[in-house]
Amino acid sequence: MDRRDFFRLVGTASGGVVTGACGKRSREILPLLVPEREIIPGEEQWRPAVCQECCAGCGVIVRLMEGERIVDTPRGQARERIAVIKKIEGNPLDPVSGGRLCARGQAAVQSLYHPDRLRGPMRRTGRRGEARFEPVSWEEALAATAALLEKAAADPTRIMWLGPPVAGTRSFTVAAFLAALGAPPAGTIGVGDFTVERKAAELAFGWRGLPVYDIREADLVLSIGADFLGGWVSPVFYSRQFGHMRQGRAGRRGRLIHAESRFSLTAGAADEWLPLRPGGEQALALALGHVLAAEKLGPDEPATRKLRQSFAAADFKAAAEFAGIPAPRIVHIARALAAVERAVVLAGASIVQTNSLEAVATANLLNWLLGAVGRAGGVLPPPEAPDPDLEQTRPRFDDFLSRLDAAQLVLLDGVNPAYAVPSSVPLLEKAPALVSFTPFLDDSAAYADWILPDHAWLEREGVLVPPVSLMQAMNGSAALVQALHATRPLEQILVELARRLGKNIEADSAARAFERAFAARKPVGEWPTAADFRDFCLRQGGWWESAAAPVSAKAPPEPPPLVPAEFVGDPAEFPLHWLPYPSLQFGEGAGAHLPWLQELPDPVSSAMWSLPVEVDAGTARRLGLTTGDIVRVVSPRRAIEAPVYVNPAALPGVVAMACGQGHSHYTRYASGRGANPLALAAPAASRGAGVFAFGATRVRLEKTGRRGGLIQFSFMDREPESRRS
Repeated sequence: MDRRDFFRLVGTASGGVVTGACGKRSREILPLLVPEREIIPGEEQWRPAVCQECCAGCGVIVRLMEGERIVDTPRGQARERIAVIKKIEGNPLDPVSGGRLCARGQAAVQSLYHPDRLRGPMRRTGRRGEARFEPVSWEEALAATAALLEKAAADPTRIMWLGPPVAGTRSFTVAAFLAALGAPPAGTIGVGDFTVERKAAELAFGWRGLPVYDIREADLVLSIGADFLGGWVSPVFYSRQFGHMRQGRAGRRGRLIHAESRFSLTAGAADEWLPLRPGGEQALALALGHVLAAEKLGPDEPATRKLRQSFAAADFKAAAEFAGIPAPRIVHIARALAAVERAVVLAGASIVQTNSLEAVATANLLNWLLGAVGRAGGVLPPPEAPDPDLEQTRPRFDDFLSRLDAAQLVLLDGVNPAYAVPSSVPLLEKAPALVSFTPFLDDSAAYADWILPDHAWLEREGVLVPPVSLMQAMNGSAALVQALHATRPLEQILVELARRLGKNIEADSAARAFERAFAARKPVGEWPTAADFRDFCLRQGGWWESAAAPVSAKAPPEPPPLVPAEFVGDPAEFPLHWLPYPSLQFGEGAGAHLPWLQELPDPVSSAMWSLPVEVDAGTARRLGLTTGDIVRVVSPRRAIEAPVYVNPAALPGVVAMACGQGHSHYTRYASGRGANPLALAAPAASRGAGVFAFGATRVRLEKTGRRGGLIQFSFMDREPESRRS
């Protein structure tokens, strides 16, 4: 679809025709999901927006239709016009989504019309963690929160804001609010924010931000540790790139080799899977680099000669043993990488280990040996944001637990540390004051003193800067519909709190962000003024510009020495490695409140409304387990119970479980359902990055003798039991 056809599609909806957001109208339009039979036939309207179900920032278009409902008024029943959001799809102009969208984005409609959304401010009435609240007025909630802020302002360094690692108008307003108070910048919880990948890119390339792996133009991709088709960074973006590499070029089909400790979605799509020992990613990268350097494979460039010498000096035999991959196979892979014109190594840490920073940095350095840095079909630096002010406000990880321990006032915005980092629960319990802005009562909000619920993202305007894109990009939109409940956008809440404290800040908006982008970039074309450019961006859902980012001229550093991963638990008592991993449908757990996602079959086990423990066939036979048995998983930290799925592709000695279930409080659809695999993980940290190393724990399995709790879409596995080894 070209831009002309796109504007023809969305043009009728760009002026508030459906929402009634621009002034008073004779027929007020309010959002409400109503049965199909109540929808008045009429023309559909599509409006651009940016999905905020995860941090990828995909551009979308939203389908709205007109309807009506019967409401009670002082004069009796009356008909009221309503706007119904019926569907969400990818924006075909957006360089991230390209007109595609994942299941989480499709299910966002249910987030807007969820029956358990908070209707207004809440005050805690029970003990922390009990999730007992009562509704209060906005005046009372704002006055109480302002009083907490005023008290904490005596030492503003102890005010702690935790939010998602997203750069945009929201983070811009949060940064202005915290700066006005003299508080530290916003931080993240270190799970799902790709801190390891960002730090590794700075070490290997000198880049700030996430590298962009241009796999669409590659002939051979070696991915190490990154399940980029499952739930890593931006699955929609990389799935599109992968599809183009496979079948988007006539007569040219790229190959994929994937190295990971579990048979993930990416492993299933690969031509070859390298089943690594847990924590063996760095060892594999060092072994591959040794072969490339020792056999003088790849381009010989002066800037990389010192790097080649360092790789050549690595102990190949020890590295291959640590990785758990036969040496001849490693040699074969290295030669295959050097034999093609365009090869790239895609490095990440879908399951964070204690040595993940060294692993991702070492794997990235292989791209220097292959001549893949800064070229098409290789690894590219992150493009600059069209509005440079936004990227500066992205929350970053900074010693999350120690800061939480010392905090006087904790402010939670769109993160759930009680679920994602269970070791934070005692710190949330003892925090002097805690305020949450969540629109849903989740595990962490259960510990809050006050909840000031934000709008659903379909009800508010905003701009996001995608973390990965082949172009300079910022996606955004105006508000699509009026608020369904008595919630308020976070930006307005912060402006009001600042006013009560005698501070003056302004809420950032999509319009202002695009105007700043115009001033910074001054795009050439049909926009004589910033207002013209702003209106154009709001109509198409963002601004995207092809611009080559400069490649660092800095010589690559030496690879880090081989650092074995550390694991918590005595192997004699806990013989199995425990690998919790982000799930396709729930991410790190944030999507579990949506019934559409609960109904989505798990790609591994086809489980619905449940997530099992994945056990290899040999371990299952030894313990007498079959699919559907309830097993007790015991770690040095605690124990959980969950059903078993005997996975024919699981590594011996490794048990894995997708994240998403096991919430104590997260609406009727997720509360008390299943177990949280992150609860077993010991509070280990990734060296050099400091984030939660949730793959660094050992466990044992205990048979309970019970069955049940596993609901599968398909009861038949593709591979018969008799063929499993």
